[in-house]
Amino acid sequence: MIETAKIFDNIDEIIDRIDNFKIEPIFTEEKNRRLNKNVSLLLDDNKILKTLSYLIAFSQDANSEVVERVLKSGKFDNAFQNFDINKVVKLNPCVIADNHWKSIRGIRQQAKLFHIVMLARKMKKNGSFAKILFKTDIPKRIKNKTDVDKFWVGFNTLLRVLKEKKIPFFQSTTSLLHFLLHIGYDCVKPDLIVMRVAKELKIVENETGDRNLRKTVRFIQEYSVKRKVRPSIIDFYFLIYGGQRDARKFVKPDFKKINDDNE
Repeated sequence: MIETAKIFDNIDEIIDRIDNFKIEPIFTEEKNRRLNKNVSLLLDDNKILKTLSYLIAFSQDANSEVVERVLKSGKFDNAFQNFDINKVVKLNPCVIADNHWKSIRGIRQQAKLFHIVMLARKMKKNGSFAKILFKTDIPKRIKNKTDVDKFWVGFNTLLRVLKEKKIPFFQSTTSLLHFLLHIGYDCVKPDLIVMRVAKELKIVENETGDRNLRKTVRFIQEYSVKRKVRPSIIDFYFLIYGGQRDARKFVKPDFKKINDDNE
């Protein structure tokens, strides 16, 4: 493994290269969106259910652009009673499929309807999800090495609780980190693209395995502390550099020519 300082410099170089190919104003708008997303103390179970359900909709290799269109149409929210948890727990996934599948089929798999209803029922049974989350004391912002350590202590606690309570779909490192990132915590989702970049940078030797996923996220958090930037911003640059389909729109087509080995 090469020295941490060298990897930090290589990440700096990636950022500089991408900045030379950015398309404005959408590039800066997306950076600002990520920069300004903060964990809300007003999170309730309806909002959490909606967030988790959206992540389920995007999961399992669904086409992100198609899913985005479905979600923006409002038809997904309508199928699930606008994610009023007291109403969702009473829904029948088969009835949802019969009445709504034609308009939301872009999420790709009908099994997701079952997962969302089961998720709502588990959340309702176990009490406030927000209280479970906040009791872990995961730092809402990471500003130093101690915060990084606290993040992983809290993360492990939350993951254990979700497994004990059998909360579906969010019992893996990647899915739980995705949720935390989405609601404003300082982390990244270690998906295939991010892990591919991590391997190229020699942060890890392999793209798969829970140990490597965690090592990559922690490394990005430590880089972010050192460079005084939020991890979600580095996630953004990694997705662009790794050639994620949806991220390509933020840079000029010429950028692909210097990044063909990541396609």
